[in-house]
Amino acid sequence: MKLNNILNVFCLAFILLLLSTQLHANSNAIKSITIAAPISAPFVFKDTKGKPQGFLVELFKLVEQKTGMKATVSIMPWARAMHEVKVGHIDALMPTIYTDERAQFLTFSKIPLIEFQTVLLKLAEDELIVDDITQLGTEKVIVKIRGMSMGKVFDDAEKAQQIKVIEVRDFDHAIQMLAQSRVDLVASVDYISNSSLKRLNLQDKIDTLIFSDEKTLAYLAFFKAYENKKGIDELMEQIKNVEGTVQYQALVDKYLK
Repeated sequence: MKLNNILNVFCLAFILLLLSTQLHANSNAIKSITIAAPISAPFVFKDTKGKPQGFLVELFKLVEQKTGMKATVSIMPWARAMHEVKVGHIDALMPTIYTDERAQFLTFSKIPLIEFQTVLLKLAEDELIVDDITQLGTEKVIVKIRGMSMGKVFDDAEKAQQIKVIEVRDFDHAIQMLAQSRVDLVASVDYISNSSLKRLNLQDKIDTLIFSDEKTLAYLAFFKAYENKKGIDELMEQIKNVEGTVQYQALVDKYLK
């Protein structure tokens, strides 16, 4: 009898411990977030009705279906998006490349949201070859989106003034400048450049140059004072969990292939 009582007490204590752990985990879960994002098709863009669309937008819809966590995505220019998150008007920014400067006012998740490769675009008729961007010099003009990081290799070369870079508001403007021979190169990332060249029907007129094997990681970054920091990594785990689903693979096939 005493042994049975001891076992019952032990089982009850174990069940209470499990319930306590589960309740603690649920208390950290993010119930809803607001996210700022620049137009960066195929990741984020506006459909014909002006509503957010794209791989990352639908990814968060999939996460909502699986977990109930609601994400509201607002599309705006990159510089404004970063400012809105920096001052706490919006919870998070995506997709965001880590830099030491940004880490001063943003909290980065431990797990990246996506990864991509930085590329350069040139006119197909131009015989320019770029094996090492640091050797490109400042005679060639590269255009990129204002305020965007292009990965460590590119950013370091820009800071060291080994390359000449000008900035514009959006990628379509950059492509137009290249097509009109007003610049020599456009800095972009592989998925964005592939999507834009297809949409603008410029695959035969513009070539892609890969100047580094470096894979760039991009994150969901929250404003520094975001109160539920424990929930950030739990959210990223939830996102990673959906990557093994058929629905996730369908998104990859739809937007990234």
